Amino acid sequence: MLSSSFKNVDVLQLIKKIWLSRYSLLKSCSVAFVLSLVIGFSIPKTYQSEVVLAPETSKSPSLGALGSIASLAGFDMSSLKQEDAIYPELYPQIVSSSVLLEELYGMKVTSSDGTVNCTLYQYISKEQSKAWWEYIVDLPLKLKKMIFPAKEVAASSSSDSTAVSYKMYSEAQSNIMNKMRKMISCTVDVGNDVVTITVDMQDPLIAAQVADNVARLLQEYVTRYRVNKSYQDYEYANTLYEEARDNYYSIQSKFAEYLDRHALGTMKNSVRTTEDRMEDELALAYTLYSQVAQQKEIARAKIQERTPVFSVIQPAEVPILPVSPRKMFIAISFVLLTFFGHVVWLMIAGEVKKVFKRRNN
Repeated sequence: MLSSSFKNVDVLQLIKKIWLSRYSLLKSCSVAFVLSLVIGFSIPKTYQSEVVLAPETSKSPSLGALGSIASLAGFDMSSLKQEDAIYPELYPQIVSSSVLLEELYGMKVTSSDGTVNCTLYQYISKEQSKAWWEYIVDLPLKLKKMIFPAKEVAASSSSDSTAVSYKMYSEAQSNIMNKMRKMISCTVDVGNDVVTITVDMQDPLIAAQVADNVARLLQEYVTRYRVNKSYQDYEYANTLYEEARDNYYSIQSKFAEYLDRHALGTMKNSVRTTEDRMEDELALAYTLYSQVAQQKEIARAKIQERTPVFSVIQPAEVPILPVSPRKMFIAISFVLLTFFGHVVWLMIAGEVKKVFKRRNN
């Protein structure tokens, strides 16, 4: 019935109905406009700050001249040619991970007017404004908590090597973390691997501060991952270097002392044999010391080679204008929806009345 009324629409008749009901239509649109203003001015202003990064994405770095030294020293550099397990497409997951967000809890933030000077956790939990209807929606939940208080679970973690590592957050911490995931986002342009970090906050200065810190933490996280194995190799090479150096110095001192004791031209076979043996030990210790020193330098160069480089295309800027609420868009949307709703009602009003009359009869 209603579908047939849409198909058999007389445009001139519809225009006539709209004209005859123009006063009620004007009232409806006026109410919708006022309601849109109430909603638009009730939503807190949100400012957005962005940081654009261009990370290094080379997958097969080369040490150049140091590569030949590596081969001579017997140091395996093939691991440099492996692909990273963390590539730019995974950066959004890193930014939204609890590991990175938890590091933001304690960062100090200052509002643009200077009235707020606290941690980010305190700012989100206590200083953020909400629309009036959110207080109404939250009221039943608050009453429930007052009547039936839930037992608060303290945050805890496990780092036992024999068990699965986990992290347990309290309800308040989980709520703050979920809010932060909505405020902080990261996108990656697949074509050129450009990373854009976006932060939405109710204060422009705090938005810029958080965006800058998120970019820094992301760079540190990726850097730690990429140089971790290389740093372990360097620590091991440095340990071998110190042992070889101490051994070489010890043999060198013993050999010098031996020569001092037999410096009067003693030509006994036992003396010459011992001297030759000590010379061979000293030469062997020096060869080992020299090779380990090369391995240490190559391991150090490997750390530098593995350290990623992030080019900051656009640093965090303090926004001037808010990105939301879009009051004009809200007002136009409300008015248009009311107008089209009124027009649809004029089209189907006759059919609806007929249906009700038939049911009553």
